[in-house]
Amino acid sequence: MKSYQTKSLCPECKQLIDAEVFTKDNKVFMKKKCKKHGNFMCLLSSDAEYYENSLRFNKPGQRALHYETKVRKGCPDDCGLCPAHKQHTCLALIDITEQCNLNCPNCFASAGKGKHLTLKQIETMLDQLIKCEGKLDVLQISGGEPTIHPDLIKIIKLARKRPIRMVMINTNGLRIAQDKAFVKELAKFKAGFEIYLQFDGFKKETYKKLRGKDLRDIKLRAIENLAEAQIPITLVATIKKGVNEDEIGSIVRFALKTEWIRGITFQPITFVGRYDKDFDPKDRTTATCVIKAIEEQTQGLFKKSDFVPLPCPYPLCCSLTYAYVKNGKPMPITRNLDIDKYYDYVSNQIAFDPKRIIQKALARFPKLETFKALQDFSCCVPVKRLMLSRKERRDYANNTLRIVVKPFMDAYTFDIKRIEKCCIHFILPDKRLIPFCAHNILYRPKCQ
Repeated sequence: MKSYQTKSLCPECKQLIDAEVFTKDNKVFMKKKCKKHGNFMCLLSSDAEYYENSLRFNKPGQRALHYETKVRKGCPDDCGLCPAHKQHTCLALIDITEQCNLNCPNCFASAGKGKHLTLKQIETMLDQLIKCEGKLDVLQISGGEPTIHPDLIKIIKLARKRPIRMVMINTNGLRIAQDKAFVKELAKFKAGFEIYLQFDGFKKETYKKLRGKDLRDIKLRAIENLAEAQIPITLVATIKKGVNEDEIGSIVRFALKTEWIRGITFQPITFVGRYDKDFDPKDRTTATCVIKAIEEQTQGLFKKSDFVPLPCPYPLCCSLTYAYVKNGKPMPITRNLDIDKYYDYVSNQIAFDPKRIIQKALARFPKLETFKALQDFSCCVPVKRLMLSRKERRDYANNTLRIVVKPFMDAYTFDIKRIEKCCIHFILPDKRLIPFCAHNILYRPKCQ
């Protein structure tokens, strides 16, 4: 891979500075120099070939319907979104509270004490999202720990009244494990609702190092309660070098055999918020480390070639695969599908839906070409899937697993190219939409 120039941040003063991305020993690094604080270098990828191949999947973005701020200083100082931003909002987050019932040693939000948002504030924020998007793919209700907000059920109802395809609750699972009546209330929301559950592994030491206490029983009880209530689950694992990289395969196998787990999101740890300051940015877990571990630790149930960049954000921001699971064994969709043929159909959206892809094909191609598309998808998604009842679709979806590898950025890995095309945005009480990584590094207020 040829080196290229970009803009990054000084990890000390957070000022925008020049940076170079280059390859060495089949790894990708970034180096930069701040006039005040000197030289910095960090690891971006442990696999230069995969990194370079990902860049070819960069697709043109889609403009938002409304912009709250103007272009004045340039990225990332004009966030709001400004008209220079290259992608609309696919996934929006609302931090409904700064409070948390844990005090994790690693927390990009530095959550703990703080205040709750009011229902009036949240309604205004939801209305702003619809003003900017018309219809929203995914809303994540987050925090802090959102389940401790006294009006959470009301907040979900407010979201469900608006044209939002999927509502997720980002949670550590403590209340879900301990309060079955609360889980029963959540189960009333049915289709278009999912729990995004923090789940870092199975070892006692993993939780002590990442969460400050042994939460293994809590996590398993939360999953048991959600499955009993038939609420879809995505497991969200923070992966830290030397802590739980060896548990990646076990998490995948657990998801394959556990009913109502619809997805796994692996997030290599980012050094923002509250974290262990004693780390080496040149020796860290990257997205390609996770993908390699998935292949090796599952003995090839999933392979590196099964993972492709999501063409909605900048292609280095997210790699994923979908698989149909039968008798505990996955059939990744990318093994039977020429993904290059259909990449345009999944651009500018973060949620994968074969039905919508086929509808796009029908609008663009003759019947013969559309029939070929149906044949391609039927390898993993039976054609009759498109005509099933709601109950049948839900039953079928429970046998589909997505695995996402999402390497968020910190000040060391910050690349302006990725921020400019980010499609995951925080909505703030002042109506601004801020790209996820820019918010965590530059805009997030410190909790009291």
